[in-house]
Amino acid sequence: NKPIMLDFTGWACVNCRKMEEQVWSTSKVFDILNEDYVIISLYVDDRRELPYEEQFDYLKSNGSIKKIKTIGDKWATMQTINFENNSQPYYVLLNHDLELLNTTTAYTPNADEYFDWLEKGLENFRK
Repeated sequence: NKPIMLDFTGWACVNCRKMEEQVWSTSKVFDILNEDYVIISLYVDDRRELPYEEQFDYLKSNGSIKKIKTIGDKWATMQTINFENNSQPYYVLLNHDLELLNTTTAYTPNADEYFDWLEKGLENFRK
């Protein structure tokens, strides 16, 4: 009975680590994330190969083919297709029907602003 937060992140993402260390670690942001959300972190630079049966070719709008062979390829492509964004960190709040609960957001050093964004998503989830 909790909303989902998709966390598009990367192992080599400096701003992702800054968010985790400087924003997520503040007490009120930590508490709301820990108690009220299910966080799913999707690493767009994960180089582990997908099982062969999960690999596929993605036809881009320009007609070119992108081979989806790694976990990172899969999550980066999912982010680009569904949210028209390929930067990290990138955060998406969803309900159980995968509907947006708030606008998407990215890096912000302002913990109060990020907390308000999470609160609004939670409020919309409860409606």
